[in-house]
Amino acid sequence: MSATKIRAGDWCRSRWHTARTTLGEAVRGPGEARDGLLLQAKGAAAATVAWSLSSWLLPANVTAFAPFTALLALQATVYRSMWDSAQYLAAMAIGTAVAAGFGSTVGVHAWTLCVLVFVALAVARLQLLGSQGAQVPVVALFAFVGGGGRIDYIGPLVASAAIGVCCGLAAHFAFAPSPHTDTARRRVEELAARTQTLLRDLARTAAAKADGEEAPEEDWPRRCEELADRAAHARAVLEREQENARLNPRRPWNSAQASLQRCHETIGMVERIGTHVRSVARALTYEPRHPSEPRRSFEASVSADFAASYAELLHATAEGLERLAPPQGPGDPARLQHGLEEAERRYEEVAAAAARSDRPDRKGEWSVHGTVLVEAARILEEIKHTADLAADTRG
Repeated sequence: MSATKIRAGDWCRSRWHTARTTLGEAVRGPGEARDGLLLQAKGAAAATVAWSLSSWLLPANVTAFAPFTALLALQATVYRSMWDSAQYLAAMAIGTAVAAGFGSTVGVHAWTLCVLVFVALAVARLQLLGSQGAQVPVVALFAFVGGGGRIDYIGPLVASAAIGVCCGLAAHFAFAPSPHTDTARRRVEELAARTQTLLRDLARTAAAKADGEEAPEEDWPRRCEELADRAAHARAVLEREQENARLNPRRPWNSAQASLQRCHETIGMVERIGTHVRSVARALTYEPRHPSEPRRSFEASVSADFAASYAELLHATAEGLERLAPPQGPGDPARLQHGLEEAERRYEEVAAAAARSDRPDRKGEWSVHGTVLVEAARILEEIKHTADLAADTRG
């Protein structure tokens, strides 16, 4: 069997597995998978009804616009559908007005077509209509070339688009996607778990230095970038869920709004912690050197005692983040408070030990100690601040 056939078979099996998984998730409960399948079904129904109505009421040369605009009106959320539909109808009004103006005054010619397209593209570049601005020259061309800019063509054209928009929005309002928080919450929980893993891995790197072992190679900047990318993706999912609640006839409970707000707070906390971790990792793996010395590979620039105590501090910080249990908040606030107090006690011990250090032969340690201690304090403050916000929300 050729390599091409093998790749084609692998691709088909992968697509089949994805489709089966998506269908299973849609059947199990509300979420992205069910919303996606529901949107497809609504799109098929709305396009069919729109075409049937336009075929019954309007001339055959404009019926294609009805199913097209029905699909355009069906976006992921009711709010986005309303907004895009309004922008498209405005773009159609501008495009048909331009076509009617040229058609009724100078007629249909090659040079007038050129001027019309130039004017329509200039209007589209103004971005007054957002992503639907590109529809201005499209509609103007259809109205000008297809109907010569005549009102007896433009009127049915606009009516066809209006039928499509009405069918699309009717399908959306009749079976609006249910507002839910499970998808966003799961993404944020995964994000918080990755942050804990990052802190614990950094602690193990420091502990390996303390034991005189060779720490495994870690690309800390890459891992921090991955955390930032996942945070951005989780924020996009969260914003879509929040948008889904706007203008939605199936209004969410107040508890859902509070849950989404806690997700926002957690994502912000993770993004800031990732920045602090990057600074700590760079400080722990950077060896100051004299400019005249050859460049050396990165290695820890801290004493073994400091590395050991700092590793315990990082573990305690990760434990505090785990007890915070974002985004839903701690199940046992007293246990969280005890964990944060333990992390603060560890911090005080490390800071006191660094202040008592008498190693003048390693002057570079002072700057490293100060950097990693400041960043650890900031990470703890982020966790405590988020814990306070969670307590206020619950209260």
